[in-house]
Amino acid sequence: MQQANFNSIAASYDSDFSSSKIGIMQRNRVWHHLKSDLNQTQIQSVLEINCGTGVDAFLLAKQGYSVIATDISSEMIHYAKQKKDTSITNPQFLTCGFNDLKNVFTEKKFDLIFSNFAGLNCINEEELKQLNHDFNRLLNPNALLIMVLLGKKSWMERLYFLLKGNSKKAFRRENPDLASLGDNSFQMTYCYSVDEVKDIFNDFICIKRKPIGILIPPSYLEPLIKKLPFLKFVLQFAESLIGGFSFLSDYADHTYLVFRKK
Repeated sequence: MQQANFNSIAASYDSDFSSSKIGIMQRNRVWHHLKSDLNQTQIQSVLEINCGTGVDAFLLAKQGYSVIATDISSEMIHYAKQKKDTSITNPQFLTCGFNDLKNVFTEKKFDLIFSNFAGLNCINEEELKQLNHDFNRLLNPNALLIMVLLGKKSWMERLYFLLKGNSKKAFRRENPDLASLGDNSFQMTYCYSVDEVKDIFNDFICIKRKPIGILIPPSYLEPLIKKLPFLKFVLQFAESLIGGFSFLSDYADHTYLVFRKK
């Protein structure tokens, strides 16, 4: 993962995604599951990775958790630090890439490692296998690892690009692909099925999987939602009806996965 790629989009990340209609809808679905999972545990300390501009870190801190939020992009961390909230004493923000986690946190352990919106799709399988061991060392006994990854077989993306006559893009998640981040920045992206992720993170047991965006579309369809605002309410309602079916996870825009340390 290249820091420069994400530095270049940091200034516009919130307006382009976090504050977009689709971004808000998808994050609400993540938090629908996340709140339920956290309420059933004794979690106190959270390590968030690829935290971006800190949206989730502040939400977690407001829920009473002690949060250290990290990102490889120094610019993302810069913008996260600008979001001061005097009602809470954390999160703590730190510029740190995936490979540096084990060196930065040599003594501290956490009850939860959280990765939202495809940060872990930016590294290949071998790097994920190394993170499997690193995460194991960073977590307390019975701790959780929760990640939101790109769905490998997103039916909506396939249909969208097939209708546009672009079969290459329709099936681009099947293989490593150079994804545009905007602003002439690109990032190699690797998509994994739920079963592949379970095999990679074999120091953990997968205890939950849910689709995120089985009907809420990918973010690049934001112009359509703005043009037809009634769709927002229709899609949110429809997602709430079928978004709980685990077997749809690979076919959504994102997949919500919960692992417990063995």
